[in-house]
Amino acid sequence: MLAAIIVAYVVYCVTYVSGIDEYISDECWYVSASRNMLLKYFNVTPHGYWNGTRATLVLRSPPNSFIYGIWESKIREEVRNLGGVVIKGIDFYQYNEDGNFLPAVCVDVPPANLSKVCTIPYVVRCVVGYCYPNSRDIVDYMNYEHPPLCKYFIMLSMIVLGDYPVNWRVPSILAGAVILVMIYAVLKLVIHNEIGGLLGIIATLATVMDPLFRSMSMVAMLDIYVALFTYLSLYLTLRNSLTGAALAIALAFSSKFSGGFAGVPALIEWFRKEVPAKVLLAFIYIPIAVFIVLAIPTIIHDGFVSWWANSVEGAFRWHLSIKTTGGPPQAMPWDWLVGRNAFVLHYIYDETRGEWIADLVARGNVYIYLLTTALSIFVLPVARSLPDRGTVFLYTWGTYIMYVLAWVIGVKTQYSFYMIQITPMLYTTLFIIIHYLTTPVANTLHVAKKWYKIFKTVWDWLSGAASIVPVSYTHLRAPRDLSTSRMPSSA
Repeated sequence: MLAAIIVAYVVYCVTYVSGIDEYISDECWYVSASRNMLLKYFNVTPHGYWNGTRATLVLRSPPNSFIYGIWESKIREEVRNLGGVVIKGIDFYQYNEDGNFLPAVCVDVPPANLSKVCTIPYVVRCVVGYCYPNSRDIVDYMNYEHPPLCKYFIMLSMIVLGDYPVNWRVPSILAGAVILVMIYAVLKLVIHNEIGGLLGIIATLATVMDPLFRSMSMVAMLDIYVALFTYLSLYLTLRNSLTGAALAIALAFSSKFSGGFAGVPALIEWFRKEVPAKVLLAFIYIPIAVFIVLAIPTIIHDGFVSWWANSVEGAFRWHLSIKTTGGPPQAMPWDWLVGRNAFVLHYIYDETRGEWIADLVARGNVYIYLLTTALSIFVLPVARSLPDRGTVFLYTWGTYIMYVLAWVIGVKTQYSFYMIQITPMLYTTLFIIIHYLTTPVANTLHVAKKWYKIFKTVWDWLSGAASIVPVSYTHLRAPRDLSTSRMPSSA
């Protein structure tokens, strides 16, 4: 059954995105950076299954739109004479008065004529690979503000499968598939018997049906990998592997800095299991080591000082700044739970309705999210009595609270798709709580009694019937023997 769910999920995702031959949302940044890194740091030219060799011809900056049109017409003629065809021209790389555009033409040419195309007048640069998006300086963009691990996955897809949209998304789809397998494995591990296996299947199916999970699994962005390695750390923690859990956090952090948020609940959990000094060493040195090792190609090529300035100092300054105004709707962490200010990843045009429809939206199943939130609050007094001793509960809400704290201290630029890091854990938490409250049902009554005692204590304190101030026992001390006291001598 699990295998059928995974296969169906992969087939659905691949089939769906194979029809989107364009950049989806922030893919324009991550894929372009991956291609640039592949060319700059590894000296590898991406290939594809297009007709000949595809290249983006970058032009020198035109003085106005009229001249830009003349240049493009001449380039089209030259490309045709060399047996090529223009894939995207001035209609795509539209002129912008403020200069925020890429003056370019994307072409397919016979491999033998690539060098000739690159010497066409007005062309200052020729970059082989899928057509770049229309953004100024995109051919030099390296996305230094984010660690490189996820871009390595995209690069690998370009090398193995080819530099084409559906191929960029294959690693993300596979990451989603691994998460689904781990959800089943965690519930099976926590609940032990056949009930655990059944709940694992149900939780896996419920996660597949989550719109946020599906959407983020089908785009070449960073966050699905953060979710993958965060969940891997949770799984390895349940398996009592300190080194493995720390390494998974390191990979999450090296995918996106917010991956380190899960390190806080991980530390709390491991402090209950191991010597604190050993835990701190693992969760500090392993992430640092992994982060530096993954940066070696950049350090070798650019130098340590440049890497530090761009990928560490510059990256943290960027994350602490307000990055966009007037762009996609920013969503506070509590918005994620109710689907408010959802980030739209992609639109399709509905000809029957004559309008654009959002088909990929970073909004989860808000009914499940709210139900899990309510049940989590309900079982809070007995969280340590859950079948996993509260580990999944702690990972889920500990990571979420870190986003809340980040918002409080000033990191206001957050989006609804950040929730994907928590979504798989949220579904796991839900089914663990359901199992606890129903096996046996008396557990529900037990939790209700716990809350009754809490509320009664609070009420008694508010009404003055009870005190939470420690009682002083000084009045119970033996009286002082004044006869033996030393009195001060008179003057």
